[in-house]
Amino acid sequence: MKSLHIKINQSVNSYNAPSPAEPLFHYTYGKDHWQNLCDHEKDGQLPFEERNKYFKLLWVDEEPTFNQYSAIETIKYDGELLILASSKISDATYQYKFETHIENLKALAYDFQEKLSSDCDGWLIKAWRIVEVENIYDNNLDGVKVRFTIQNKA
Repeated sequence: MKSLHIKINQSVNSYNAPSPAEPLFHYTYGKDHWQNLCDHEKDGQLPFEERNKYFKLLWVDEEPTFNQYSAIETIKYDGELLILASSKISDATYQYKFETHIENLKALAYDFQEKLSSDCDGWLIKAWRIVEVENIYDNNLDGVKVRFTIQNKA
């Protein structure tokens, strides 16, 4: 069985063109304070389609269920995933941020949810709660935080 980390990484990479010189979609795993140490492109002035998008898996809790022989039958994963793009702290209003990139990243989050569950690998999305975020980390990233519950057969 593929780990959730591998599944998310492969799904993020599938958004990139084959063998891109500079991929636009990036995946990292680590606690919030480690994510703040990552370098991000300062491309907030570019159109949304040309900006780098960052998928940051912050944490995952695993909860296996067992059958009567103590063999794992399913694993439930709870966690948080950030889907972000660069912004500028000088953006005029929240409405501007929402219309230019948060709304697009919210749509990307729903598309990503479909991508995770559509390949018949037994991944079942049980919860997918989206919260808007703005100006997070030292690089001023905007987007969405997804709190999820995903289940997979062992």
